[in-house]
Amino acid sequence: MKHIQLSHISVSDIITVLTPTCNLRCRYCFFTPRNCREYDAGRIADRVLKISSEEGTDRVLIAGGEPTLQRDLPELTEALSRDLHVTISTNGTGWEILRDSAFHEVHVDLKALDDKKHLQLTGKSNQAVLECIEKLTGSGKLEVSTVLVPGIVDVDEIEKIAEFLSEWDVPYRITGYVGYNNSLGARRPGDDEILRAAEISRKYLSSVSTSLDFRRHKRRRMVLDHI
Repeated sequence: MKHIQLSHISVSDIITVLTPTCNLRCRYCFFTPRNCREYDAGRIADRVLKISSEEGTDRVLIAGGEPTLQRDLPELTEALSRDLHVTISTNGTGWEILRDSAFHEVHVDLKALDDKKHLQLTGKSNQAVLECIEKLTGSGKLEVSTVLVPGIVDVDEIEKIAEFLSEWDVPYRITGYVGYNNSLGARRPGDDEILRAAEISRKYLSSVSTSLDFRRHKRRRMVLDHI
């Protein structure tokens, strides 16, 4: 029997499936697991497909937490990818599970290229993340994202990441840090800083977007009932 730990499902213009656990301790993480239970992967897939039919959306995002900690992620994604556009959002530390999963897009969150900064932010080295990115570069499905954190992951660090990614010219997203219930002590970057980081990144990459570009068209609705 294949099982997945599930926090909750939310619906907007996409269906988001959130798993509760993570192997990093990111100092700015604000994810709070909700109604955590373990379900058969097929049962979750059936629920998501029903929501897809009811809501008229064919896109699903699997995130967390860290979804690659769910050993049966390949079974879930295989069931969903037959009918839906599947995106996995990951910290990039679970290559073995990711390799065996079915997806149309994978978004890897690279906290920092500098390993000391990565350790400062997450408590772990970024070596596995960098290796995962390199393994995914030929897939045509990869997007890398970074949170711009003033004083830690500044514009100069963003530039180094963009230069690193330039070998493969993969899509890159820059997100502005939002302080919420953490002890990081960083300020929120101004729009000008985010735009400056994007401008510099475009010297190296052909596809750069930011959190300023992203707006949800529909308000998210939580699905917390037992599935």
